[in-house]
This record gives sequence, C-alpha cells and structure tokens, in this order.
Amino acid sequence: MKKILVVGLMLLGSKALAQGWYPTGDEQVRSQMSSSMRADDEFRGRSDLSLVSGISGFEIDGVARQGYNIDLRATVERISRLRIELNAGVVFYNSSVDSQTPSAEYGGYYGDTSPYGFNDYSAPRFDLRFGLGYFGPEAIYYFSDGKVRPYIGAGIEAVTWQMNQGFAASLAPTARGGVEVAVSRSFAGFVEARYMAGFPNVINGYSTSLRYVTSVAFGVSFAPQL
Repeated sequence: MKKILVVGLMLLGSKALAQGWYPTGDEQVRSQMSSSMRADDEFRGRSDLSLVSGISGFEIDGVARQGYNIDLRATVERISRLRIELNAGVVFYNSSVDSQTPSAEYGGYYGDTSPYGFNDYSAPRFDLRFGLGYFGPEAIYYFSDGKVRPYIGAGIEAVTWQMNQGFAASLAPTARGGVEVAVSRSFAGFVEARYMAGFPNVINGYSTSLRYVTSVAFGVSFAPQL
C-alpha cells in the first residue's frame, strides 16, 4: 500500500513539474497575446515624425492665392487614441507675371512684325514666393487603433506672412481631419484636409489681416529608433 502511495505521489509530482516547465496551449496563447499587447502599447507610446505636402489656398487683405505647403510634424506625447503634435510649415505660391515686349518706340525689335505697341504672344513668368509660415501645437484624436485610423484635430498656430512693409503675424485656430493607414509598426501614410481661421496682424501698426488658410495634403509618418 505504501509503495502504491509513493508511486502515485511521484507521478503527481512529475506531472506538476512538467506543467511548470512546459506551459499548456492556452497559457502559450495568453503569453503571446500579452507580449503583443505590450509591443503595441510600446509602439503607440513612442514619438514619431511626419512629412506633409499638399495644395493650400489663403487670402490676405482680400487677395486670394494658391500655393504649395510643406510641413514637418513631431509627436511629443501619445496617450491611447489622443496625441499631441508640434507642427511647423511654410506655404509657397507662384506669382505669374505677363512679360510684354515693347515694339519700335522702345527699341524697334518687334516693330516690323506687330502693329501694336506690345508683342501679341506674352510669355508668362513664374516666381515662387514665400506666402505663409506657421508653428504651433495640435491635439489629434484617433477614432480607431487598427490599420485604418480616421482622426480629427484642433490647435492654435502662430502665423506670419509677408507685406510690402515687412512681415506681419497673428495667432490662428486650426482644425483638420483625415485618415491614416498603417503600413507597418513604424511607417504609415495619411491624407487630410485642414482649415486655419485668420486674424488681423498683431505685431505692428499696419492694417493687414489673414482671413483663412485651407489645404488638402498627404504625408507619411515614421517612428525613428532613438
């Protein structure tokens, strides 16, 4: 009887030891899920950078212009679906000028071919000029944590633009919305629309104002291994 009890205890001990060293299938699944959740939390919590480019429209003192924007963004904090970004960007626009060539009374080069004072075929000239510069924080909220993540955001930016007398500046509230698609753990692409409401110039006495800025842009975000 004692031998039977000893053998039984040995079998139970060996089984418990084997279960301790080799987890069951359910425990392996739970372990993998836990490590995956830790990795996802670590990925969502780290900072990233974004490069953005698009087409912008803006109006200054009743004059509407269109240009091209380039932005650089840095995530300074990410909590669950909410993150805080610092955004800095510039807008350049093309200034098209018709260069008309005078005729004989200004040198006679086109005097024999055109009876009018100017050449009929004026050549447009394009000059890429500084339109706007802006910098400020924004809060971004994601509606999902999956691969496709729609989002909205709001913030306030310090904006500067050029005048004949120099530069003007103001503070402008911003709003944007878009969709981000995660390609991998450290790379994503997105497309968005943005609106910036303007205010009168606040840094000098010139009466100039920025009325609005709108843009449609696309970009990429990546998480560098720092």
